[in-house]
Amino acid sequence: MMIANRYEPTGKMTAGGMGEIIECRDSHLRRPVIIKRLQSGIDERRIVDEQKALAKLRSKHVVQLYDIVELADRGRKEKAIVLEYIEGDNLEVGSLEPNLHYVKILWQIACGLRDIHRAGIIHRDIKPNNIRLDGEGVVKILDFGLARDAGFDAKTRSIIGTPIFMAPELWGTETISFNSSIDVYAFGVTALALMNGTVLDPLGKQPPQAVPLTSLENAMAGVAPDIVEVVHRCLSMDPRRRPDMETVQKSLAGHLLRDEHRALVVMDGRHHHLNKRSRRITLNAPGVASLIIEYDGMRFSVTASAGSVFLNNSIANKGDVVPGCCVITFGASGNRRFVTFDVSNPEVMP
Repeated sequence: MMIANRYEPTGKMTAGGMGEIIECRDSHLRRPVIIKRLQSGIDERRIVDEQKALAKLRSKHVVQLYDIVELADRGRKEKAIVLEYIEGDNLEVGSLEPNLHYVKILWQIACGLRDIHRAGIIHRDIKPNNIRLDGEGVVKILDFGLARDAGFDAKTRSIIGTPIFMAPELWGTETISFNSSIDVYAFGVTALALMNGTVLDPLGKQPPQAVPLTSLENAMAGVAPDIVEVVHRCLSMDPRRRPDMETVQKSLAGHLLRDEHRALVVMDGRHHHLNKRSRRITLNAPGVASLIIEYDGMRFSVTASAGSVFLNNSIANKGDVVPGCCVITFGASGNRRFVTFDVSNPEVMP
């Protein structure tokens, strides 16, 4: 039986949680799709919430909404949504090793959550089972049935979600206001769960308790310390101390791009290169000023300066990060020298 005169069921159907998935073939565009509807007895608002959330989103790392249809095969009319068909498997607890692939998976999840939050949406049910890895290695975040718009209406009276991934502030008995930081907390738990199938005792309590950094370091043995520290911040009991997902994404990207940056300075006809093979340069303007810049694998920083040196009109101090495409000025007045500092910024690819 054709659905909406367009979608032909393949005969494959799965049910789980609140939803039921019907695999179909789009006869117009000749591609596979899935139709999602709620299981009997579930409040129809859930499918409406998912529809509204996905209609706002365009992200490589979020399942796409294609269409909205009406079904009547269960004796009543009910709404359903047509979604992108994603060939692949959902992520599993304890399925990843502490290697580069693991960090790339975290980075992709962070990219998806960054896009979700930029669209003003709170997912509310981030966990491995709601994240799929497609055949090309691209992460897709699924299941927006609990999603809410960020803002004044982001409140709940009941405990909704998957307990181990729920932030501590969601366990109150009164009406609770929440924001996107609950997704950040769930991301932190997910980051731990993907490589460690054992739940840390503090996280298993209801409500969860603070996890000492040393405990997290042991549980995430083999993961770079800076990444463990980011995950630890995501798990903060205080929502205000959790980083936003853009900060998390940039931190993970920086780790993945370690030693991949290159900078070029041309001074007096000489080319100075900064990269993983040449980590330090000294720039001299005789009789005026000098500057030493070093590359630590993630950033270009001032390690010493003498005389009057400016980075984009700001005085250069030891420890300052040199911004890409900036102008370095030697001298405060009179015999001033201007030099450009250019950085090629590589991108992380799945």
